[in-house]
Order: sequence, then structure tokens, then C-alpha cells
Amino acid sequence: MKKQFFLSIIVTGGMALVLCGCEAMGGRDRDAQMQKQQFEMVRTQTNQMNQVTASISALQNSNAELVRIVNESNQKIANLEQRSVALEKNISNLQQQLGAEKQERQTTINKMIDQVSKEVSKASVPAPSPASSGPVGTGEFYEHKVESGATLGSIAKAYGVTVQEIMTANRMKKDASLRVGQTLYVPKKK
Repeated sequence: MKKQFFLSIIVTGGMALVLCGCEAMGGRDRDAQMQKQQFEMVRTQTNQMNQVTASISALQNSNAELVRIVNESNQKIANLEQRSVALEKNISNLQQQLGAEKQERQTTINKMIDQVSKEVSKASVPAPSPASSGPVGTGEFYEHKVESGATLGSIAKAYGVTVQEIMTANRMKKDASLRVGQTLYVPKKK
């Protein structure tokens, strides 16, 4: 801006010198008219320079505002990028946790399936069929149909025999279980 001001002073001074030189060359009216034209020209150029200076100042202000807005936007973008990276890490951690939990659940389910399979295998081992092989031992036997809630102990007590005698007569192992509807041979007391 200072340069423009000095430039306008120099232009004005130059015009004044030209006008002074013209006075020596010719008539006064012509010189006066020429001076007036040159003065108007200098004034017009000065006004134009002032307008250009004002425009430059306004553009500089606008540019400063735009730079500020761009800097703020860049800062917001940087913050968003940081948040995005943090969120991606969180998502990755959650995916790993879910994968680990899924694997743990699958392991637990597999163990449960194995346990249930073992239990079912034990329970589904067919008891020796008394009808086909008959009771073990000599003597007479009662045929007893197992009802819901019955145990070897309750059956033995009802017939006045021991649990071991019923198990022996029916070829039962220690861990054998009763089934509703199963036929048991119970030795008769003499």
C-alpha cells in the first residue's frame, strides 16, 4: 500500500514537471488547458489507484478469512481422522473379543455334546433281556414290571429281598439304571 502511495506521488510530480516544461514552450491558455487535463488525469489515476488499493485490501482480508477457514477445516479433518483410527481399533478389538467368545462357546458346546453323548451311551446300553435269557440262579422268581419312581431298594423292600439278590438274578451291573416298563426277576423267599 505504501508503494502505491509513493507511486501516485511520483506520477503527480512527473506530471507537474511536464506541465512546467510545457509552459516554456507555448501559450498560456494552451498550457493552462493542458495542465487542467493532466491534473484531471492524475486525479483520475489517483482515484483508480485508491480503488485498486481498497480492492487489494478487501481481497487480502477475504484471503485471510479463507486461510482461517481452511486451517479450521484441516484441524477438524485431522481430528476426524484420529477418531476414525480410534474407532477402527475399537472395532478390531471387539471383533477379536467376539471371535474369542465364539470359540469359547463352541468349546463349551462341544464339551456338553460329548458329555451328553456319554450319558446317552450309558443310558442306551440295553439291559439284558430277562425274557430271553431268564433269571440267574435256581428257584422260583416273581416277574415285576418297573413303574415310574421305583428304585431297586423299594422293589427289594417290597419283596423282602436284598438289592444284590435282584441285581444278581437280572445280571445287572452296579451302575445299571431302571426303565419304566422293564421286567425284573425277583427271587421268591423260601
